[in-house]
Amino acid sequence: MDKKTYSILSILIMAGFMAAIPMAFAQTSSGDFSNEPDKTMAGAHESFLKGEMNKAADQIDKAAAYVKKEADRVAKDSREGVRKAGEDLDRLAQDVRKGAVKSGDELKKVFARVDNELSKAWHQTAEEAKKSGKDPRDALKEAAVWLDGAAKWSVTQLQEGARVSVDALKKAGKGANEGLKAGAKEADRLLKGIREGINDVAQRLRKGEEKKP
Repeated sequence: MDKKTYSILSILIMAGFMAAIPMAFAQTSSGDFSNEPDKTMAGAHESFLKGEMNKAADQIDKAAAYVKKEADRVAKDSREGVRKAGEDLDRLAQDVRKGAVKSGDELKKVFARVDNELSKAWHQTAEEAKKSGKDPRDALKEAAVWLDGAAKWSVTQLQEGARVSVDALKKAGKGANEGLKAGAKEADRLLKGIREGINDVAQRLRKGEEKKP
């Protein structure tokens, strides 16, 4: 092998390696999530990629049922948005069964919108709790979990404020008095960070829609 051929081969190998990096970051598996319905949605994505369309659709239906139940737990004014997110999953399951969904990325976009809607609903629930003098921490923790999922599905790098808030809330204990002391200023900071994260993901999803031909 002469020097010129070796150089060309090296360039091609390196180009192939670099091209593979974004794909590696874009992969999502059920092991990336610890909550429902994200684990079920991740399972649906894996089944879809294997060509198991009926199984994928069944898993999406299961996730849709979970999301609709979640609507009963959030603030009244945000329930309709969560129900619509569940209906989006219903339609996605139907499309998967009909063979109308052509790529796993289509699933991930819907899953990201669903998680972001859940985060938005729990964020609103936390705001209402704070306004009424109640402890907003449990609702904030829920908002953080869903925002983290939405960021993973949409491959969004959250800005610093949002990332710090998500990390702090995920590390906090599940009990009302564990791990996180949310005074008024701290609660405001966490609410602001989660809100910024929700907007980050929404902007990422809008840009993705704008790129469609």
